[in-house]
Amino acid sequence: MSIRLLILGLLMERDMHPYEIRQTIKQRNWSESFKLRDGSLYYAVDQLREDGQIEAAEVVAIQGNNRPDKTIYRITTRGREAFLKLLEEQFKLTSYPQHPLFLAMPFVRHGDPAMIEDLIMKQLDVCETRIARMQAVLELKGDFLPRGSLLMIQGFIQFGETEKLWLMSLLEEARSGKLFEVYKLTNEQRELLESRSKDFKK
Repeated sequence: MSIRLLILGLLMERDMHPYEIRQTIKQRNWSESFKLRDGSLYYAVDQLREDGQIEAAEVVAIQGNNRPDKTIYRITTRGREAFLKLLEEQFKLTSYPQHPLFLAMPFVRHGDPAMIEDLIMKQLDVCETRIARMQAVLELKGDFLPRGSLLMIQGFIQFGETEKLWLMSLLEEARSGKLFEVYKLTNEQRELLESRSKDFKK
């Protein structure tokens, strides 16, 4: 995830203070996918300023003892060029689907069936809650979001629905006992697997 892309992209809309950038990310529910720390955001803003990609548009004095002035930033010509490059690079990225359970699945047959079933049910509950939350976001904010943000949230929901179907199939396998069946290949099966693996590499 490129923090610079997030910051520059939002400054393409309008001038903002870093706190406004942070709040906009939360308001649009991007934090569902992008886990952004305040320290990382402010550090990236400083780096972008040093690189000449953003500059101070306005400095607002804040009343109170020892309170720093509020700097509102705007994107520069160099920043717009960098943004377009980052946007292009982001669209070129590819990735395999990822899920916390993927790493555990090859070894699940060694686990305690009751424990595994309970944990799958908890994963399913979290998944369903996330889908419901995103559907509520669409209903509440859908008419006010930029088209790209709207499609991103729809993507969250569609990915979630696919995850839900997969988790439901795992739960069914766990309850039937198939998930915990002993895995053992005959010599003939091993040879066939090795042969097919060689063909796959070709």
